[in-house]
Amino acid sequence: MSRIAILSPIEEMMLVAREASRKTGENILIQKVSFDDAVDVAKELEKAGIEVIISRGTAGTKIIDSGINIPVVQIPITGYDLLRTVSEARNWGDKIGIADTAEILQGIESIESALGYAIEKFAVQSLTEAEKAVKTLIDRDIDVLIGKSVYVSKVKDKRVQTVILSSGIESVIQAINEAKSLLEVRSSEVKRTKQLQAILDFITDGVIAVNEEGTVTVCNPSARKILNIPYDNINGKQIDDLLINSRMMKVILSGKEELNRIQDENGVKIIANRVPIRHENKVFGAVCTFQELQKLQQQEQEIRKKLLHRGHVTKYKLSNIVGQSPSYQKAIDKVKKYSQVDSTVLLTGETGVGKEVFAHLIHSSSKRCDGPFVAVNCAAIPKNLLESELFGYVDGAFTGARKGGKTGLFELAHQGTIFLDEIGELAESVQAQLLRVLQEGEVMRIGDERVIPINIRVIAASNRDFEQMVEEGRFRADLYYRLNILDIMIPPLRERIEDIPPLCSHFIEELLPNIQKEVEGFEPDAMAILKSYHWPGNIRQLRNIVERSMILSTGKFIDKETVMMAGGKDFSSLLSRQPSSGKEALENGKLQEYEREYILDVLRQVNGNKTEAAKILGIGRTTLWRKINNQ
Repeated sequence: MSRIAILSPIEEMMLVAREASRKTGENILIQKVSFDDAVDVAKELEKAGIEVIISRGTAGTKIIDSGINIPVVQIPITGYDLLRTVSEARNWGDKIGIADTAEILQGIESIESALGYAIEKFAVQSLTEAEKAVKTLIDRDIDVLIGKSVYVSKVKDKRVQTVILSSGIESVIQAINEAKSLLEVRSSEVKRTKQLQAILDFITDGVIAVNEEGTVTVCNPSARKILNIPYDNINGKQIDDLLINSRMMKVILSGKEELNRIQDENGVKIIANRVPIRHENKVFGAVCTFQELQKLQQQEQEIRKKLLHRGHVTKYKLSNIVGQSPSYQKAIDKVKKYSQVDSTVLLTGETGVGKEVFAHLIHSSSKRCDGPFVAVNCAAIPKNLLESELFGYVDGAFTGARKGGKTGLFELAHQGTIFLDEIGELAESVQAQLLRVLQEGEVMRIGDERVIPINIRVIAASNRDFEQMVEEGRFRADLYYRLNILDIMIPPLRERIEDIPPLCSHFIEELLPNIQKEVEGFEPDAMAILKSYHWPGNIRQLRNIVERSMILSTGKFIDKETVMMAGGKDFSSLLSRQPSSGKEALENGKLQEYEREYILDVLRQVNGNKTEAAKILGIGRTTLWRKINNQ
């Protein structure tokens, strides 16, 4: 289908237009019209889908003045067209006259200078002067009148010849190319308009824009829905007639933006941003974007829930727990009871006993289990960064602050649990802020004046002696008593020796997929070695030894030599233990024999080099000699 149409009342122009269309390769609708019906035909073509109209002269001017909604391109009159028409007119007489606009007459003056030939001219201001112009030129005794058809048609004197001023094929091709450019621009603008409309229709934020007089120019569906506006289309209405507190005219008059303003509008509480629309330092309107406050709060909750997929989630449940020793089960019983309330819990115990695992258990068994679980190692974060990580900050709070600010970990834990490991490492200033969080249930970002209410449960942990730290003034007493509402002391591994075999089995099962070896367990004498060690690193150290033993083992069951090799320096204390009386002496006597055999095996591996063997075993040469000789 044609997108361009050429309309002209002149038959000769039809022929030129067809030739131009052929040369450009464009599918163009070419139609002859009269001066009287040019506008009606143009409007009908617009309804039919024509996007650009090409015309010229009086017909083109009338179409443009009609207010048609599609572009109209006028076929130009070039200097070549004027020269060609003047040359043709001279065949009919020597005295030539022309009536046209001042622009065309300037071109005639250039031709006069080039040819040294004078032409009678009459400058017209509008088409109503056509008859007057022709009469004036005829009264000057001209032989030939050149001009557009509207002027030529006024000549009634048979003594005066007429030559229509027309455009050549080059001018028509120029008009066609201009029409094609307009189509490209129009297509681009249509795409942008549709894209913008799709955005406005899709976004959940309400958007209202007004011009400099406060008349609504844009109102998206979300705005009508949020503000309960009953009209389907409010464009063209005054904003202050629709909204009681729009404040749009204030923004236009002041030229200043209003951000994050909470207000009531049409019975709805919203948070709104208003900014002036500027062009070349002049305000010509304003735009307001807003959200329903209640919906915004709901979205915030959804975002916080989605943080669960970013790692803020528990990994351990009570079903994962391994250990049946009385001391350990006593701690687990406390977990079951404490998880049913929201009081702060303080976990204490040596390094590696599994304090974070207990924090996971408390959260996963509580009513907050669907909320986030945020774990923070206070000792792992530099002290100068810990405050900003915990409480967040606003844009520009300090040098190097992230643009737009940052949400603190306390905010991320909203409706869930925050686990503060190594809490004894907190600086005094951070201790004071934490005390406020526990007392008031709110946080304040660094550089901000607003407080943010939060609903969290705090679980703290440390291997420090808090009472001693309080006495020495290194930890606030009021914060300690706030944290120590519920306490759980997690027993060290050396106090639950009977849990070592099931723990080893659990670790083997857990590590098998990664190590990919056929390992089923430990031999009895190897397990005896594990039970006799004092485990300063507790569960964490046991897991490391099990993993190392699995890697070093050559059979399905890990033997004592492999365990001793896996223990290395960690197990050197076993070599220096002296036997006692009774049953313990008997067990230690067996262990000494295992140790001697292990030492001899190491000596064989290093070809009898005692210095090298002592280095591997982590003992001195004298101790090595004594152990070999069972002294």
